[in-house]
Order: sequence, then C-alpha cells, then structure tokens
Amino acid sequence: MMGIADKDGDESREEKVEIISRREFMKKAGLVTGVTLLGASAVTGLEKALIRGSYLVWAADLRPDLVVAQNGSPKQLLYAALTPLGGMERFVKPGQRVVLKPNIGWARTPEQAGCTNPDLVAAVIKACYDAGAREVVLWDHTSDNYQFAFTLSKIKEAAYKNGARIYSGHGENSYISVEIPRGKKLKKVKVLKDVYQAEVLINIPIAKQHYATELTLSLKNMMGAVWDMVDFHRVDLHQYIADLNTAVRPHLVILDAIRILTTRGPKGPGKVENPNMVIAGTDPVAIDAYATLLFKKPKAKAGSKKDVSKELPQAYAGEDLEFTDKPLRPEDVRYIKLAYEHGLGQINLSKVNIKRVSGA
Repeated sequence: MMGIADKDGDESREEKVEIISRREFMKKAGLVTGVTLLGASAVTGLEKALIRGSYLVWAADLRPDLVVAQNGSPKQLLYAALTPLGGMERFVKPGQRVVLKPNIGWARTPEQAGCTNPDLVAAVIKACYDAGAREVVLWDHTSDNYQFAFTLSKIKEAAYKNGARIYSGHGENSYISVEIPRGKKLKKVKVLKDVYQAEVLINIPIAKQHYATELTLSLKNMMGAVWDMVDFHRVDLHQYIADLNTAVRPHLVILDAIRILTTRGPKGPGKVENPNMVIAGTDPVAIDAYATLLFKKPKAKAGSKKDVSKELPQAYAGEDLEFTDKPLRPEDVRYIKLAYEHGLGQINLSKVNIKRVSGA
C-alpha cells in the first residue's frame, strides 16, 4: 500500500492506495458487496473506485510525467529516476535490441561536461541487459574526430566493459532518407538507420549551454542522428530540430544533469556546475523545459555585432556571450517552444506531474 502522489510527487498520508491492473480491478470490483461489475467499455477511463474504504488505482494512473532524481552516484540516480516510471522493464522487453543515443560530440573528458556522463551510460546499458535486452548499441555522429571523442569521453570504455557496441555515424552509408510529413521547414533528412528503425530507442543527452540555441538538451541531441548537421545551422536550426523530433521519437529520455557545462557550450571547455541530477521521462518537451531552469540567460557582450546563430560549433568559441543573473525559461529556448507547438509534449511545467526523488 502507498500514498496517493500529489502534483509535486509527495505522498498523502491520509489515503491508502492499492496498485492493481485493470483486470485485477474488474475482478475485485465484482467481488465487493454493493459494487456492480460493469462492462470493460464502461469501466475504461475510471481513475479510482472507493471499495472497502480504500482506493483501487490502476498503476499507470500513478506514474509521473517526469522524474527528477538528485544526489547520489550516476547509477543511484538512474534507478531512482526510473523506478517511479515503471523501471527499465517498462521500456525494454526480453529479446529486444536497444539503441542508445548519448551525446559524444566532442573530444572532451567527463570532467569537462561536453559529453554524456560515462558512468550514467554504463548504468543505462546494465539496466537494459537486466531487463532482458539481447543487445545494446550506441550511436552518435560526432563533431570532433569520433575516435578521440569516444575515447576521451570514456563512453567507449563504458560501452565495452558493459557488453555494448559503439558506432560512429561518420559514414553516409549508415543513413536512410526519411520523410518528415509534419515538418514546417525540414521535409526530408538522412537519419541513422539503426536509430530510426530501433526496437527501443533511448535518448541520453547531457544538459549544456549552446551559443546558437541557448541549450543542448534532449530534443537537440537527436541532431547527432542526422547526416547533414551543417544544413541545420544554415537554414533554421530551431525549426529543424523541432521538425526532426516529429519523426525520430525516442521511447525514453534520460537527461544527464550530473555535471553541466554552463558557458562556452556546446564543446567547451567552460564553466562546469554540479547539480548531480538525472531527469527521466517520455515527454522530451517537459524534460527540456525543466532543464532550462538550471541555466542563466545569456546576452551578447557590449560591442559585439556578430550573429552567432548560423556559426558552426567547430568554429565558435563562445567569445561573444556573457551571462545575466536571470534564469532561463522554457520559452527562451525556441526549439522547445516549437516542439510544444508541434504537440510533442508539455512546456508548461505547472501542468506536468513531476516527482522529485533522492538517489542516495
């Protein structure tokens, strides 16, 4: 038995809940005196029923939209974040092949927070295998030389030590052409075949500052699955990111905010802060909206006239930006707002069921 979770994830001490399946609900409802067993169509949509003084609630009705786990090791944070969502077993079934999409774009060490935390990646791999995955593979189209990026980030080591394979998207033959029916500007794009056709796709981005889009979060991390990233920068980076996410949809997002790069992103080196946090869920818009709160709003330095929006990250060092004391808001990151307008998730955090837990 457990308490009914309120909007912020705290549990009520006044009511008791027995989590059951719909089938169990139907059986129990028919056995309780004074309760008539209705047809399945009549019961569908019922959230709770008062029976013998306790609430019977379907397990799915208690799941939060996203979970914020804080304090603990990367492994502790992962499991703390996944448990309220139903565990990895909800997303990975025995015998399935799982594709992970971390951010490994740059030849940076874990301490520099330019790539996804390798210990978190290792924990995700293990959780997938524990859930019964037959194979786990990692993919990314790196901006720096992939051999340097894979090695310095220690993600290659994390993959191999935990029985996963890691691949680079540096060869065009690894991609397939994908139509984007809902794209407002992006109508067709070459996407990594393994990513697009994955039985289970798990997005594992790192939260970090980005000179051209304010932030790199889960929605933007899917750019690492496309062949021509330069085209995104040259046309409309924000709209392209939102359009891409209408066609490439991860089953689960596990956002790494253990160490975050808060200046000179996306490649750094820059200022690194340590929220020691993992944010997980199935709504990438809500996850990205929450993650914006960890960052400060940037502004152009006095006298700077450069339009950085179309600069490529390989050629930009963040010298034209400084940061205010004002926190970023979800609507300040245009691709998050555009993804919300596409119907990909909820940007208004007051409408999101958020559960906060401790990993330690």
